[in-house]
Amino acid sequence: MSDGAIGSERSSTPIETAGHSRRSHKKSRNGCRTCKKRKIKCDESRPECDKCRNFGVPCDFLPPDARHLTSASSQEDGRRKPGRPRGDWSVEALEALGNKQDGLSPSVEGSTSLSPAFGIEEMMVFHHYLTVTAPTIGQPHIWADGAPLLAKQHPGIFDVMLSISAFHLARTDILQAPKHLNFAEKHYAVAIKTASSMVAHVSINNAQAVYVITALISFTGFARGPKPGDLVLIANDGSVAWLSLLRGVRLIIGQFGSSVIFSGILDPNARPKERPSGCSCPFTDLQPRERRFDLNHPGWDWKKLLDKLSADVTASLGVQEASLFQAPIKSIVGCFEQLVRPRPTSDENLVEDFVSVMSWIWALDEAFIDALNVKERAALIILGFFGVLLKSIRGYWWLDGWGDHILRELRQMLGTSYGEWLP
Repeated sequence: MSDGAIGSERSSTPIETAGHSRRSHKKSRNGCRTCKKRKIKCDESRPECDKCRNFGVPCDFLPPDARHLTSASSQEDGRRKPGRPRGDWSVEALEALGNKQDGLSPSVEGSTSLSPAFGIEEMMVFHHYLTVTAPTIGQPHIWADGAPLLAKQHPGIFDVMLSISAFHLARTDILQAPKHLNFAEKHYAVAIKTASSMVAHVSINNAQAVYVITALISFTGFARGPKPGDLVLIANDGSVAWLSLLRGVRLIIGQFGSSVIFSGILDPNARPKERPSGCSCPFTDLQPRERRFDLNHPGWDWKKLLDKLSADVTASLGVQEASLFQAPIKSIVGCFEQLVRPRPTSDENLVEDFVSVMSWIWALDEAFIDALNVKERAALIILGFFGVLLKSIRGYWWLDGWGDHILRELRQMLGTSYGEWLP
């Protein structure tokens, strides 16, 4: 049938013959950018519009990860359908177009961070983070409210939130633990890569996000659980990734000041301090809960032993060389004093306990880490006192198993001298 015949058929339809007027319709400017570039009407379907899906091009309604998958699959297909030659509808071309229209250039962080494609599994794990995991970390207004808000502009934070939540689920949902652990490790690797780029390109605009992602990565590093040869600060399989990031945050706070980092949605005083809600992890979890050590145990005097260690180090190394160990000894004495101070039972699980213990790691000098790597006896003994602290602290599920593990590893390294210093 000729084009003219088609035209004549259309002209005789009831709509066309009724005064040749167009139907009124509501205009929308909420279509996807891909359809706008193609100059066609978008049907605004979610999570991906039908026009883009049928045409086999990435729709910007999708999260970035899913867009790249769509683009990759269409490129691998390689077959062209009949019709006029297509333009360049790749993710990179669309992002370049959007940046050009908005007067922006692609950021370094945006090129390396991967926002998770939110499927059913991601939604369930994220819901668990918001409702169960975040309140166990500390103040909910920071970790359940502030962190997700920052994640809108810094998608790598989503990855680490999903990771720590999945590690938490592996403890509470034993039958599905292998699946949760695989999911957690995948997102942990992405978060580490993203955080490294963020730390390298930190500015006042992303300083809060850098703090949040690195803090969550350090929690997640513990939540992964100990492995043979892993002594928190050193590991058999290489450097401890979260530790180097934590040092970067120390420099960031020194550069911008704590008043910049801990303000707005991260202001710890924005709401009354709340104790962690605790964790319902069963006693049959993958990392069985260790028996807590009483720091006031009558058979082990930590204060006397640390004083003796300080004197022995100075006597054997001299004042100058001993300074490498004196600062960590003094710092860990402060941690013990924080945990043994008299207080009401209702105050047992305050966040300050965990912050106090972690502050010892925070203050460590690089030279002390080097001493641990070469298995300096004094450094290993000091680390043993840190292991006792981890064994004594309560209310933090991601620390379960670490105290016993560190002391067990050190018992093998120190041999008979272990009993002279550690319980």
